[in-house]
Parts: sequence; C-alpha cells; structure tokens
Amino acid sequence: MMNKKAFTLIELLVVVLIIGILAAIALPQYQKAVMRSRYATLKNLTRSIAEAEEIYYLANNKYSLDFAELDVQMPGGKLNTSTRKQYDYSWGSCFLADGDRSFAQCTNNLINMSFQIRFKYSIGNPGKYSCLARGSSETTSLQAQICKTETGLTTPSYTAEGDYTSWWY
Repeated sequence: MMNKKAFTLIELLVVVLIIGILAAIALPQYQKAVMRSRYATLKNLTRSIAEAEEIYYLANNKYSLDFAELDVQMPGGKLNTSTRKQYDYSWGSCFLADGDRSFAQCTNNLINMSFQIRFKYSIGNPGKYSCLARGSSETTSLQAQICKTETGLTTPSYTAEGDYTSWWY
C-alpha cells in the first residue's frame, strides 16, 4: 500500500479559521493606519497653505482668496477657475475662506475628515487648529478617535448634528 501524505479537512478548516481571526484583528488596524496617513497628508497640505497666507498677509496687510497669489505648490490638484480659492482633488478639496474667520481647510471625502487652520490675524479663534470628523455626530467613530488622539481632548469643542464634530486646539 502506498503511504499518501495530505492534509485532512479538519486541519484545513483550522488553518482557514486562524487566518480569518487574524484578518479580523488586522483589518481594522490597517484601516486606522490608512486613515491616519491620509489625515497627516491633509495636515501638511493645510499647513503649507496657511504658511503661504501668513507670508502674503505680512507683505499685503490682508489675506488672499486666490491661490495664484500665494507662494505654495499644490501637488496634483486642479485649481477651480471660477473662484480661484479652491483646489479640487479626486479625494476632496482645499480651500481658502475670508471674513472674520479667515482660514485654510483641506477635506478628504474618502475618510470624512477635515483639517482647518485659522490664520493668526483672523478675529475668530486666531492661530487655532481644528480636527473635523464629518458626516456624523458620533464621538466614538474612527474619525473621532483620530481627532481625540490628535488633539488630546476627550470631548469635542463643537458638534453640528449630522454634519460634523470638531475638536479645536
């Protein structure tokens, strides 16, 4: 008789079960790492815009609403030619706002998060940063967890029911 070597069905099922358990544990951690990375990109891009706006303010005694007037490189985006104060990306947008609360903000629609910087000479919350979890007022979502970690705050500063939750720091 030939001695055949093979795996039994039970052994294969155990291996599949172990792989399934490992995947169930690893996937949320992977998603969180991807979300953190995308949020870090938002922060860096928004900071570059805010720095360019502060330089423009020092030279002109006002903030600009036109990206073309700023000394900033916007990688890969497309300038919205109708307003010239917004760059559009496949994942979201970055824009400039004026008035009492002049700020720069980038939003990533893939992760439902935004990062906002109020300019130093704006009237409302000058020089402050805001982490925004969009589309939910839940403070337990993955976006909210990232904002909590980022800001060191346990409760949000402001919640617009169903629209966004923000943490100012």
